[in-house]
Amino acid sequence: MGRPKSDKTIDQILDEFLDEQDERVGQATFNKYETVIRLYRAYMERYWPGHKQEEYDKLTGAGGTYCGTFGAEDITEGFTEFLDYFMPYKVLGGTGTMKAAGPVIKKLNKWLVQKGYTQADEVVTDRLKELGRDLGPSQDLCDRLYEWVLENEPTNYGETVQGHFIISRVETGKIWLEPIMTGGATIGPIPVPKAISKSCKEGWDLGGAVAKTARGWRLIEVWNVSP
Repeated sequence: MGRPKSDKTIDQILDEFLDEQDERVGQATFNKYETVIRLYRAYMERYWPGHKQEEYDKLTGAGGTYCGTFGAEDITEGFTEFLDYFMPYKVLGGTGTMKAAGPVIKKLNKWLVQKGYTQADEVVTDRLKELGRDLGPSQDLCDRLYEWVLENEPTNYGETVQGHFIISRVETGKIWLEPIMTGGATIGPIPVPKAISKSCKEGWDLGGAVAKTARGWRLIEVWNVSP
């Protein structure tokens, strides 16, 4: 995506980006930039976006790394998966880090275009705006649901279903979940506090478990929530 401006590696480009931000923002804000970029590097080194297993085996076998080998043409390859999958599912970070991830990656994307390292891509820009807007609130919702379930888990229940669900319907004080992997029937209504239901968004992914009780379906575990 886009044309490289130079032969700089991803590591060198990201270092340049951080150096400029260090001069521009305060220490607290820079710490957030540094944390998100560190996580993005970790994501690329783990998943090698846009490259096959054979290439990974060959380069790592020779002591190479993703960020030390590839350059500007690959730096945006993982933006969407990083925000859509890696941050909500693989990172045990606080809400502050989750909220910072979207804005930092959006800033990096804009900076890359301004510097001439990549070309503008409206599809990527729009997707980053969407993910960045929802990542923090979804993590906050996860924390609130987790704490509520911890205090309100039913003691007696029968059938359980666990995995990932789409929040398919939201009403005041209750939600409905649609299993993703099993393709089963929609589960609900599932009671939640009214204040929490206001933060639930149809289409969001909820990872956890629900159980059938004498009074209907109840949440018994919440692992993560992602847009």
